[in-house]
Amino acid sequence: MNGQEITMKFDELLDITKQSFATFLAHTEQAIREERPLLLAVDEEAVDPDKLALDVALVRAAPVAVVPMHSEFQPLEQSGHRFLMARDGMYLEVRRPWLHVIHQLAAQSAVRMPYGAIEAKVEFGFGKIGTSLEELRAFGEIARLKSPIESAASVIWNDETREWAIRYPLPIGEPTTGHIQFQQVLLAEREHLAIDLHSHGQAAAFFSDTDDQDDAGAVKISGVFGNLDQPVPTVAFRLCLLGLFIPITVPAAKIFEAAPATA
Repeated sequence: MNGQEITMKFDELLDITKQSFATFLAHTEQAIREERPLLLAVDEEAVDPDKLALDVALVRAAPVAVVPMHSEFQPLEQSGHRFLMARDGMYLEVRRPWLHVIHQLAAQSAVRMPYGAIEAKVEFGFGKIGTSLEELRAFGEIARLKSPIESAASVIWNDETREWAIRYPLPIGEPTTGHIQFQQVLLAEREHLAIDLHSHGQAAAFFSDTDDQDDAGAVKISGVFGNLDQPVPTVAFRLCLLGLFIPITVPAAKIFEAAPATA
């Protein structure tokens, strides 16, 4: 067999190998497609690849997971969020270095779904909000001094040192009695904006429509201090979860000491 014949035989063998691999790959992809859970209700053979890629990216960013009925449930370990399908409906699970939440979004009991049960929870990595009392009081003093002009502060949690810090962001423009806009504070590694505070001067503490817009999509605790001309001002706190707002009870008397009674 001369060199030309060897080359021809090699080319034939290479073509056979390529064809065999292509056939193997096609069968493997089909087998995987049939065995894996279908997360997207699409015809993967006919769908636009670019649109499918976008949908897959969205699902990966906020995936849907089924709560197991027999196996042990594995909670999120990294920062992010996902939707959980459980026996009694759908839940939202959110994880941050300072927070782990499982909150029911929709309840149902009519249909027997083959999923496990799960309990709602709100767990702060720092324990109770009261561990930041020193920082809350510090902002209360500043807010009172600046009242009736609004003011703002960021309460930072360091998940490595497990310590609190308070910082006052630079305002954008001139704060007024009804509005404040500010730059977000810069965070070092292992630091997290856990509590976002602002004041309402002499007006009551409440969350306005503007606050709702500002907090939409955020994961943090928001707090408002109001009635700062009173012996014991008012406060309002809530946990913000990607557009969901969960009220948190914080006694104003714990933050503000009542002025002494006059004779």
